Amino acid sequence: MFSIKWEKVKKMKKLLFSLLLLFLLVPPVSAQIEYIGFSLPEDESSANPYQLEPYYFLHYLYTDVLYFFGLLDELDLRTKAEIFTKLFNNMGEGHPAGIIVKFAGRDKPLRVSYRVFAKEGILVVFMTTNYDYEKEEILERFTWDCYCRLYYIVGDKLVNENYAYSEDKEEIYRANLNNLADLYIFDDRLENDHLIEELLLEYINSSYSATSKLVGNLTLAQYYMVMNELEKAQESLAEAEALFADLERRDKQDWRVPFLITQEELEIIMHLRSARPFPVDRQYL
Repeated sequence: MFSIKWEKVKKMKKLLFSLLLLFLLVPPVSAQIEYIGFSLPEDESSANPYQLEPYYFLHYLYTDVLYFFGLLDELDLRTKAEIFTKLFNNMGEGHPAGIIVKFAGRDKPLRVSYRVFAKEGILVVFMTTNYDYEKEEILERFTWDCYCRLYYIVGDKLVNENYAYSEDKEEIYRANLNNLADLYIFDDRLENDHLIEELLLEYINSSYSATSKLVGNLTLAQYYMVMNELEKAQESLAEAEALFADLERRDKQDWRVPFLITQEELEIIMHLRSARPFPVDRQYL
């Protein structure tokens, strides 16, 4: 069985991925897509084998894959939902689940793969790619210089290693209530989850700028998606949409992507929870 080289994984370069900072980065890969394929086990599953809350995997798929590789505007919502469903339901300890993306003008296809590993009683999800971040090129296969991600399974949460709780991190994040709530949503501690809604409402109500209120409502919509309170998530997203509409042009450019991601995440979660059909002619901002 393939074994993770834990020391090398820890040394991998970590990119910013929080809602407030991720979208300042420019995706390194962006090109027209020729085709998308899947690498799945023969006995393809339609069930969630680890009883995970789906929002976490969906959000990391959006931020760590779809945004990172410039796929947000290249794929329609149905295709994104299909990628999420197939990967989420089929990653396991005995086999990886992956997608294959062939970009026009590039000889080798991009490969993104998820696999579950057990390490001393801890389950982790290891995402690998064949994209060398420093060289900005797609390789024949994965190497230890390629872009990858590590997530821990904690109860029903999937926790990005960068969001692992620490008292020092919590103290730093206290300077901004939205950041603190964001940490609590995605960290590995369940006992702070009951604080999230109150922190975000206080942040929104005490903010004077439209941008801050927008960010707070987007984070609040994320929290409600985790809690499966989808009507409240819709209400928070509607508030965010109204705030977004009144932003200056430059601010709209800066916040278009996080708004779009939250909007699409909610559509997919609502579809997943209630078999709601995807919008046919909805125009995303």
